[in-house]
Amino acid sequence: MSDIYMIRHGQASFSSENYDRLSTLGCLQSEILGESLSHMGIFFDAIYSGSLERQRHTAERVLERTPAGSRRDLQIQPGLNEYDAKGIVEAQVPAMIRDNPKLALDLGRMNERRSFQRIFEGAMRRWLSGRYDAEGVEPWKAFRDRVQGAVNRIMMENGRGKTVAIFTSGGPICVTLQMALGITEDIAIQLNWQLRNTSVSVFKYSDRGIFLHSYNSINHLLDRKDSALLTYR
Repeated sequence: MSDIYMIRHGQASFSSENYDRLSTLGCLQSEILGESLSHMGIFFDAIYSGSLERQRHTAERVLERTPAGSRRDLQIQPGLNEYDAKGIVEAQVPAMIRDNPKLALDLGRMNERRSFQRIFEGAMRRWLSGRYDAEGVEPWKAFRDRVQGAVNRIMMENGRGKTVAIFTSGGPICVTLQMALGITEDIAIQLNWQLRNTSVSVFKYSDRGIFLHSYNSINHLLDRKDSALLTYR
């Protein structure tokens, strides 16, 4: 058996012009994870990241806190990139408001948690259904197939007894959950919304398939006893 550590990126800059950049807190979360992995003696035989800035920079911050002799080159795999949340919302919202005009009020209050959730979750459910695909926005099925292809390639590239790190986002982690557990898209996306920044989900794989070992662990942050470190976005 081999292990895949799938690590969600640190907190991104949600309210800034460039969401893809790690926030100051996201950098700290990543550094704490690197220190924790080193303390536990967890080192990787291969390290992968999507090409998004927040994914790559999380990997770099984590690796900076590990012993130099244990580091491996970071391999960029665009198949691990997150879905285009902004594009999905922009494509789905006009029809959502036509169906429910009250949502227009939420659209003007996207910085408020409940308004954001109503808009975002509604848009995601339409996207997942496959009935409302929009030109220029990657369909759910294409996203799922892309991520599954990337994870399968990584498993093929790394044989038995290996420990592999993948720095990515919530969507690809939950597609991998689907691979391991056979859960529905709706359950997968619900689990996606539970993922904390820099959480660690561990999967085991062999010739027989891929299996979930642990999900959404944030012990490295809980050990600091500082609730400000615990974020979803």
